[in-house]
Amino acid sequence: MISRLVTKGVVIGVAATFAIAAPASAAAKPTLKGPEEVVGYSQFEMTGTADPNTTVELWETAISINEMKPADDWEGGSGTVKATADASGKFTIKRWLDTGFFFEVHQGDQVSTKITVYSRLKVNFWVTNASTTTPGSLTFNGDALPAQPGLDVTIQRKSGSSWVTVTTAKTAGDTADFSKAVTGQPGGNQTYRAVFDGDSSNGVRGTTSGEVTVWTPGGTTTTPPTTTPPTTKPPTTPPTTKPPTTPTKPPTTTPPPATGPAIAFTHIQYDPPGTDSGSNGSLLNEYFKITNMTKKAININGWTVRDGKGIVYRFPNINMNVGQSYLVRTGKGVDNGSFRHWGRAGKAGYVWDNLGDIAYLRNPAGGNVDICKWTKLGPGYTKC
Repeated sequence: MISRLVTKGVVIGVAATFAIAAPASAAAKPTLKGPEEVVGYSQFEMTGTADPNTTVELWETAISINEMKPADDWEGGSGTVKATADASGKFTIKRWLDTGFFFEVHQGDQVSTKITVYSRLKVNFWVTNASTTTPGSLTFNGDALPAQPGLDVTIQRKSGSSWVTVTTAKTAGDTADFSKAVTGQPGGNQTYRAVFDGDSSNGVRGTTSGEVTVWTPGGTTTTPPTTTPPTTKPPTTPPTTKPPTTPTKPPTTTPPPATGPAIAFTHIQYDPPGTDSGSNGSLLNEYFKITNMTKKAININGWTVRDGKGIVYRFPNINMNVGQSYLVRTGKGVDNGSFRHWGRAGKAGYVWDNLGDIAYLRNPAGGNVDICKWTKLGPGYTKC
């Protein structure tokens, strides 16, 4: 895959307690340090040393391209990323990372040693009951940041102390998500996880999701697992000898799950990583995602999403295909496929309240299609 090269930069000076200036006649070789890897699409920090009060320029390249050039100052709006060493000879550079990169700094004709910063996937994984009529039917869903399409995902089910492969999928589109329906899964409580492969050619490292336990109606097992509620155990006295007193009442042993909304919130990142600086990079990391949960395409022209304060995003004329998701970032950017932008800016541009808010998805008539609410900061996101 070819990197989209969307790193963004902001440079600040940092005080220090020591450094020795090189003679004025000969510039000292600058240094640069950074983390081995950055998790998700987030900002990270590099530090270095140079001659006191001199300027260094950051050079970079995606690992997949490997062609060093001056780093564009996306945050500043123009030019390249530069930093000025303080009186002690220290400087700091902050960047956004969406794939593995090589970095180095230049001070005049002196060049630091090149460093490598890898990108580690930050993933979401959830499981839903795919059908109320087909036994053992589940749908596995997930996405990844940075949004790398074409990554292999292996869905596994826990079996004793080991894991068995259930199915495979691939991340796709600008949101790098997937949705895969399967049948024939065992009934009762079952535990699943998703193993996301990385992409070494892009410097992207894979990861494994957290474990998700889901109740599966029906299923292929004839003997319920030990975690199955005891009400599913056949009665010791067969009921066939006596007609039930309420023959029209649904059985209470394995009730089908309630029918959910046609279009549902599946992820809201209400607290973007790092400081809420109001930069476009930070605003792009605040987003919500909705998913078509039905088996038919739905047009959402004129549908809206709003927060508890009444800030509104309105969808254009869009057909959401079966299982398709749309991810809407709060910041500014170019809409592309299922990846869209609210277009807000500055510190006042943040929509979602970190400590508690409510999101409404409404149809053109103003009816609530889905509601997602959180009441505390938590991990900074909710899967609704």
